[in-house]
Amino acid sequence: MSQYEFLGKNSLNNLKDLIKDLKIKKIMIFCGKKSFHESSASELFKDLLKKTENKFFYKSFNYTEYQDLILSSKLVSEFQPDIIIAVGGGAVLDLAKLSNVFCTLNFDKIKIKKSAFEIKKKFCKLIAIPTTAGSGAEATRHTVLYIDKNKYSIESSFILPDYIILDPDLIITAPYAISASSGIDALSQAIESLMSKRSNNESVYHSIKSLEYSSMFLEKHINQKSLDTTHKMSLAALHAGKAINISKTTAPHAISYPFTSFFGVKHGQAVSFTLCDCLNYNYTNLKFSKAPFDLKSRFNTIFKIFKVNSKLDLIGKLNSTIKNIGLSTDIKDFNVKKKDDINLILSNINQERLANNPVKIDVDFVKAMLTNKIS
Repeated sequence: MSQYEFLGKNSLNNLKDLIKDLKIKKIMIFCGKKSFHESSASELFKDLLKKTENKFFYKSFNYTEYQDLILSSKLVSEFQPDIIIAVGGGAVLDLAKLSNVFCTLNFDKIKIKKSAFEIKKKFCKLIAIPTTAGSGAEATRHTVLYIDKNKYSIESSFILPDYIILDPDLIITAPYAISASSGIDALSQAIESLMSKRSNNESVYHSIKSLEYSSMFLEKHINQKSLDTTHKMSLAALHAGKAINISKTTAPHAISYPFTSFFGVKHGQAVSFTLCDCLNYNYTNLKFSKAPFDLKSRFNTIFKIFKVNSKLDLIGKLNSTIKNIGLSTDIKDFNVKKKDDINLILSNINQERLANNPVKIDVDFVKAMLTNKIS
């Protein structure tokens, strides 16, 4: 399925014409209550909302939670919108994408856990308007859903948003911590996609484009915000999303999810804990790669983009970026301090994403890596 994109400053102005052209009368808006009304989004939507019947759904959790999905899917069914608009970060976009298809299904926890359902349609068209530069959820047919703190991936062509509006005026107002976490998520997605066993020529193209933007503009976007740097990082996130839409992510994301669901760590921050460790592992074990491509060549591509000559230089540069944007690589800073904490994370690693890693990573390696971080 194709998407229509409106990119750059003032791109939100296209929304009014889009609503008019599609003859929309009823709009359902997904957003975060605080983030929407405290950002420029609420002002920009004022005129639009005056001319349509509308209903808001405010997400309750920092991630896409099953309890929210039950409520939001029911509301879509009852309100019968002509279109859904998702305005927010990755969790908001994922919830809207899920609600647009799950409102057409008879579902429960067990069916989702066992993938005992089939998505055959979406309720209506969906417009994705990110307010962070990071998740890339606007460009993917995948969603993340947490049930009882366990992460499930749901995929369908019907989940892909129909329209994307990337306006830096909406993204530049994101709080520092969210911008930093989102930015490192985009960078890690692009690197992981380049490493993924499922990558192909198209995903590689988008990974490289994403890394070209993030290598130059991530730190500036966080520490020297301007509409230009914000726009460039929104493009980095968009291309990263398009890359993982094909390849999916690998080990750093696989290990990150339980940090979020059990310890409340922001997603990008959680990914940054193990990004460099996993890159080091992959490079050290090049000869054991199971990827259908030359893994060393992919590393050389990354070296070139980041203007480094070795694995150690790359890891040094990435760790420096993580530090410079105010994130931590120390899991103890987030109350992950005991062996029981490590065991909880180990038992909830996403095995599907772990299997995408070009070099097989077993639980013993992850256990040793995380145990070393709390020693």
